[in-house]
Amino acid sequence: MALCGLAIGALAVSSTAEAVPSLTYRTAQTGMPPGASQQAPPRDSVLGGLRIEVSSRDPAHHADKVGMAANRGLSSFTFPRPVPFFAPPAQRVRTLVGVDTWFWVSAVSWRPIVRVVAAGSVVVTLVATPLALQLVPGDGSVLVSCPGPGLPWLVPGTRSPCSHIFQRASTAGRAGRFRGTVQSVWMVRWTSNTGLAGTVGPVVVPTPVSLRVVEAQPVLER
Repeated sequence: MALCGLAIGALAVSSTAEAVPSLTYRTAQTGMPPGASQQAPPRDSVLGGLRIEVSSRDPAHHADKVGMAANRGLSSFTFPRPVPFFAPPAQRVRTLVGVDTWFWVSAVSWRPIVRVVAAGSVVVTLVATPLALQLVPGDGSVLVSCPGPGLPWLVPGTRSPCSHIFQRASTAGRAGRFRGTVQSVWMVRWTSNTGLAGTVGPVVVPTPVSLRVVEAQPVLER
């Protein structure tokens, strides 16, 4: 899987739903939209200590203002937590050993998020883009990564890039379930009207999942 190295860290809808960016204008002084409350929202915990480092020897780049605006914009992001679905439905009911288990999230949550931040005459635009959906199955197997939000299960016999085959039952796990994680991986690209630009990330946004996996016993009939 191409993006496995990035892991350090709803209703089912069609993945063809139109992705409309979420756009918010903010000021570098408050990190809030003009006219809004002066109390900035708390920084999203998935960002951790992530910061945008900006440097330039050219005074025309206004690197200090670009850095201030860029980090204000970065801190203003709130990343949607994945709301995962499975087929067979391993959370609500169960999935089976040896069965191709699909996982996906709503395409509505899989869209770019845009922030525009001003510091005087300097304007910085930040675009956070989801790149991969990942499953840590919790059964001891390796992380599964796929590009995009996955496909809702609709037609028997089709295949999905976001799937995992469990090789053993979860009976030995805590409460008879595997404790795993579904996570989305984001990258943030920022540009400025002074010519400075860059990327920061990845940002890994996790949701814990509890998966019940059982082993079907064959029944022979005459």
